[in-house]
Amino acid sequence: MKQTLPRLKYEAKMGWALIFGRLIVGWLDTHAAEVADIDLIVGNPTSPDRRPQHLEAIMRAARDANALGRWPIADPDKPVLTKTGTTTASAAPGAAWQTKWTAAEQHAAAIDVGSAVNGASVLLVDDVFTTGAQMATVSRLLRQHGAREVRGLVLARAPWR
Repeated sequence: MKQTLPRLKYEAKMGWALIFGRLIVGWLDTHAAEVADIDLIVGNPTSPDRRPQHLEAIMRAARDANALGRWPIADPDKPVLTKTGTTTASAAPGAAWQTKWTAAEQHAAAIDVGSAVNGASVLLVDDVFTTGAQMATVSRLLRQHGAREVRGLVLARAPWR
């Protein structure tokens, strides 16, 4: 994961999105009892200026892999969460925790939330969990927009340093 996620995010090696999307659906299938009550599965949106739109590509691949429609993965062509502007990068190497938290708050503030979250139990998907700041701030945003609960699912966790 240490090499493959950066290849997708920064080098546009888009084949990895297909693999990661399938991994998400495989995880859902093997943890069905834990997520049976989820109403909506959405990706933490990528900044509009970032190419590729890696998380959107992963979620599109997950939706495609969900051929039987077992999981309520949001339609990537009708996004529930849309990041409307560029914000400070939260993954700056060596950044202090407060810097990452501030970047995460900016990230959440730049997201438009669709009405589909109102009353829903939401599974928020992200690529890497470093400090948890983005997951926390976007989860809070979803709750403010009426989500009943928010759970998180990440592809990888950054090692503690």
